[in-house]
Amino acid sequence: MLAILSRLFERLPQTGGESNGSHINVTIVESGAQYVQHIDTQIFGDSKPLETVELPSPQEVPPPTTSAEERIRNSIARLMEEEYNNEKLFNLQSHWQAVYRILVDKGFCKDSNFDAFDAFIRNVMPEHVNKPYTKASVKQISQTDFSRPFKDWSFDTQTSKTRKPYDRMRTIALRFIEILEKNSL
Repeated sequence: MLAILSRLFERLPQTGGESNGSHINVTIVESGAQYVQHIDTQIFGDSKPLETVELPSPQEVPPPTTSAEERIRNSIARLMEEEYNNEKLFNLQSHWQAVYRILVDKGFCKDSNFDAFDAFIRNVMPEHVNKPYTKASVKQISQTDFSRPFKDWSFDTQTSKTRKPYDRMRTIALRFIEILEKNSL
């Protein structure tokens, strides 16, 4: 609405410079109205419509956009709801390493810059998380196979004792990628 009014005020001097004044009719639509067919604006004087703005139908209006940070917050919140073998998928502090790795791979954070990641994740942290985030738990990634980009992850019998932790971490990372992509990230 403000954009339309701004354009009107820009056009007011274009009425030929006559000093007979100007007049703008503004219709206020109460909250709860679905949509308005059109808005007519007029310049007082010759009473010719200056501009008619056609508004899209409700079906054509795209959903409101949210910031990347808000979509990441929503994605993390969704990840916290995921189930794995009848329990929460995300159930250890070390699982924040999967979130870190994927956000680094997607370019939201820089690799090995744990202070910046700490500030970023605290900014996008949802209100409820299954396991509290700590910078120390994410810093430990540098001592694991998960420090490599996700596409390079593989189970290594030399560095891993059992396959279960690897499979779970991989499942968390894959599910987080899917959720981020559904949120256009």
